[in-house]
Amino acid sequence: MRDNYISSVLVLAAICTTLASCNCEDDLKDETAFAASVTAATTLQERNALVEHFTGVNDEHSPEGHRILNGLLVTHPERLYCINVHTGIYADNTYITDFGTELAAQSSLTAFPAGTVNRHVFEPYAMDTVNKGTAMPVHYLPNACDIIMGQTSTANIDARAEINASSRELKVAVAIYYTEQDTVNATHKINVALIEDSVWGKQIGGSISNPTQYDFVNGKYCHMHMLRHLVTGQWGDDITPKAGKQIRRVYAYTIPLQICGSDVDLSHLRVLVFLSEGKQEVINVCQARLALV
Repeated sequence: MRDNYISSVLVLAAICTTLASCNCEDDLKDETAFAASVTAATTLQERNALVEHFTGVNDEHSPEGHRILNGLLVTHPERLYCINVHTGIYADNTYITDFGTELAAQSSLTAFPAGTVNRHVFEPYAMDTVNKGTAMPVHYLPNACDIIMGQTSTANIDARAEINASSRELKVAVAIYYTEQDTVNATHKINVALIEDSVWGKQIGGSISNPTQYDFVNGKYCHMHMLRHLVTGQWGDDITPKAGKQIRRVYAYTIPLQICGSDVDLSHLRVLVFLSEGKQEVINVCQARLALV
């Protein structure tokens, strides 16, 4: 009994020592141990790419975008991440979320499918040639990703997530480390996106443009990288840039059985975390280490 007590004291002391020495801010006191389990890299690193692909089940050209993105993900593992946002007239109220309409609107897209890379304006690729928004035709996505991944990032991200299989509670710990001080933008935003893979359903054009994701026996398409929820809300959680410190946050969300009438399979979920300058310009992105417990 005494040995167990001593072990517990030693573990608690180790946790307290870690927190005292990490020079961190914004730890949630009721989640101290979980928050301390993430630490962002402190050296200057290359910028990762985030593709937001605006798609719909009735858009026969969307599977071409899916196929292009699949190739990019294979070529750039752990450097490139994708969110398929079902929204607009071709979504037919299937797989939509509360966030898709505004995400698409801010991109200035003029047709479907369309994509953005790190919500950055690439003027030569802009779909809206007048307003020069972030949306571009999908065949420009590879070039835009190469440009982003060739840059260095002013901030690094680390993230860990757990899903309780019984309660369906998702818990996400995020750490941000700024290698440089941002003196222009006083407020950045942490965004936590819940993504689901292997959602079988309808997709016009799937059997032709992306047959590897199509089941010809059942006539269904395997949807990947599907946005299910933004845990931090439409535009994220405010954070003040501060170089040289580990800034930590913890977020929680209870995952419903269904979203927009479609079942949510806990074993097919992933969590992406990205840091942005306001609603635009994604600074960096990572995928959280996820455990189903």
